[in-house]
Amino acid sequence: MSASAQVTITVDATMAPNGWGSPSFDTWAANGIYAMENGLTSYGVAGPAQFNVTTSPLPVSANFATGFTSWLGQAPGPYAGELGNRASFVAVINGNGSLINMNSFGMTMSSTDPGNLLGWSWPNNSILPDDWTYDAGDIGLIFNNGVNTAGGFTVANSGDPGQMVNEIISIGAGNAYASYDTLATGDDDPNPGDTDQQILNYDIAQIGSYDFTGTFTYGDASGSATFDFIAVPEPTTAGCFLLGLGALVCFQRLAQKRRS
Repeated sequence: MSASAQVTITVDATMAPNGWGSPSFDTWAANGIYAMENGLTSYGVAGPAQFNVTTSPLPVSANFATGFTSWLGQAPGPYAGELGNRASFVAVINGNGSLINMNSFGMTMSSTDPGNLLGWSWPNNSILPDDWTYDAGDIGLIFNNGVNTAGGFTVANSGDPGQMVNEIISIGAGNAYASYDTLATGDDDPNPGDTDQQILNYDIAQIGSYDFTGTFTYGDASGSATFDFIAVPEPTTAGCFLLGLGALVCFQRLAQKRRS
């Protein structure tokens, strides 16, 4: 955590359902925002929509979004309709008595995998106008008493990004490798007829251990969190192949604008 004037930024790492099609994502995001509003590290009914802050190393297999049903590297996994997972970040930007808005807010992701394939950046609105705005995943809190006390708050989740608020909560910015089961959508497995799990295992085997960091900024203030992903041998995988997965990387920022 660091400060610019009075602004402080706290960032947590969290594994999200794949926002591009997983039915649990919207509930997961709402659970995450509630958790951040109330200082919790976990919230929601056990299952794919439960929000949890990630603090321990995870296997590389956990960070794959898929074109078939899967969950944390298992296909089909325990939950119907889920399309894998994405390493994501949630940030709380607090004015600590000063009013702030979305116009000075930005975010950068970087990874230590070869080529920084998971890297991406959304600069602040002064560089790329309207890149950030208030919406379901990027909310502003206006404290009724000017401070975050039992007096409660009003939520800004739409409208002018220049609207002044006391605190901003952002959830859903993240990135993952991708695995597909048809050539038309990017399957690189050379073994026709493989099951979804075998295709996923093949793609997992291409990835070594890496760190993945999300850094949020507000003016000169910044805060970050880092995932530690560890390569774990898959017993059903024949071996590792030195094939690039750049074309298979997918990212999301579940805010006003989605990019693909």
